[in-house]
Amino acid sequence: MKNFTKILIAPLIAVAFLLFSCSDNGDDDPKLDCGPTYCISDLAGTWNATALTFAECNGPGFFDLIDAGGSASIVIQTSGRFTLTLNYPGGTEVFSGKMYFEDGKFYSIQFDDDPPNDPTYFGDTLSGNTFSLNGGPETAEFDFDEDGNEECASVDMTWVKA
Repeated sequence: MKNFTKILIAPLIAVAFLLFSCSDNGDDDPKLDCGPTYCISDLAGTWNATALTFAECNGPGFFDLIDAGGSASIVIQTSGRFTLTLNYPGGTEVFSGKMYFEDGKFYSIQFDDDPPNDPTYFGDTLSGNTFSLNGGPETAEFDFDEDGNEECASVDMTWVKA
């Protein structure tokens, strides 16, 4: 009976060892800190907007936050977590989320209010203490005609490190 028990237990131990030794180590996570020319952790700190514009996707609507007397700042942690504050004349909006490079190539923002794994992609440039994001069509929403309904928009932002 002892030999029979050893014969049954030995394969179970071997299978368990294989299962645990072949577990996913997380190396295939497409959300990476570093992209083609810089790392998200390089952005850590507070940035102030020098330009922040919304352009309507299918119409003439355009809004320049800075020209309208507003301001914006973004605080970025080394992990890529951020808080973005837009100060409009008469109001404030706060957004949060995480920025990363998808597959080490595409600058991506996963806003906390969006569905999981549904990032927004931006063109990005980091040059010294200036960081620019260029959103294509449908990267934002904005109420251009002030009717209470937000229209599809693209957003462009230029930030200077504080």
